[in-house]
Amino acid sequence: MDKKYQVFISSTYEDLIRERQRAITAILNAEQIPAGMEAFKTGDASQKEVISKWIQQSDIYLLILGGRYGSKDERNGISYTEWEYLKAEELNIPRFAIVLKDEYINGNLDASHSEQALPEYQKFKEKVTKNHLVSFVNSLDQLELEIMKNLPEIIKDHEESLEGWVPGHYQRDYENLRDKQNDVSDEIRQNNQDILKMVKQNSGWKDDYIGQYHFSYIKKKLEETIIPQDEFNKNLQDAIDNIISQSSDMSKEIVEREIKNKRKQRKEQREQLPNLLEYVKVYRRELMGPGLKITQRDLIDKYYISELEQLSLAKEETIKNSTHFASGQILDSRYDSLYFTEEGKKFMTMLDELNASD
Repeated sequence: MDKKYQVFISSTYEDLIRERQRAITAILNAEQIPAGMEAFKTGDASQKEVISKWIQQSDIYLLILGGRYGSKDERNGISYTEWEYLKAEELNIPRFAIVLKDEYINGNLDASHSEQALPEYQKFKEKVTKNHLVSFVNSLDQLELEIMKNLPEIIKDHEESLEGWVPGHYQRDYENLRDKQNDVSDEIRQNNQDILKMVKQNSGWKDDYIGQYHFSYIKKKLEETIIPQDEFNKNLQDAIDNIISQSSDMSKEIVEREIKNKRKQRKEQREQLPNLLEYVKVYRRELMGPGLKITQRDLIDKYYISELEQLSLAKEETIKNSTHFASGQILDSRYDSLYFTEEGKKFMTMLDELNASD
């Protein structure tokens, strides 16, 4: 029977729950044993003793480094994540690290809680990236792939010094479970979900992710999505040129009035919809309900609708209508309707909660 090696997963917790879940999946798929202290609250001396024993009993140490340095031990000023790292170093346990790239951190984690500028974080990251095997990743799939790729190599390089787990009185059960690996994985994932549920209840944690993006990232993205001034000016000039080209039968006063009204209309529209966030607020009722009717493509559609679809907040659907006349004639018409996806509805609910708390 092949040995199974225990891999201790170390990271800050609440900001990297999804990443830890994928690490657990990767370790299970590599047919090894994941270990971590999700159920324990950091800071308690007795808990540190337990964590220390878990690290000591593990064969391999895995660090996932995101954008936070983490809670510090008041006695020495070192974060509990770095303390775990140093404990593995002290015990001479093979270590490797998954370092999340800045693009991933900015796009998927809560940037408002980033601690990347802290000297302690920078010093720790420098130490991590210089001392042993490191993989820089930009997605959850890449994280899982790097773990599955590197684990066999680490085991091969340190096989003589790794103890591994072969409990004699569990041997028969383990062999049966190995034939049912999917069932084992499901059971461990369920246990992990139970732990996560307990942590949520005890810490007040809530799910701030909308699809693959964090709420704060989407909000910032909507606020920053605006129509560039040069594009706005060009579009307005095209509209004015169109009025002039069709003015052969109009008096000079009428043309000037039409141009003035067009300028006023576009100015009011720009003030009412300065960015994409205000756009979804203004058209919230239509987007939540029957759909926002898009009869004519304009500059707002070009910049706003495409961004909503890219963030999976809204979806377009072509609506076809047929009008039947008494004469027997049938007039077919069609238009595009824009409406919120479930992710879009969740974002608006979370936005309401944020505004209510303010």
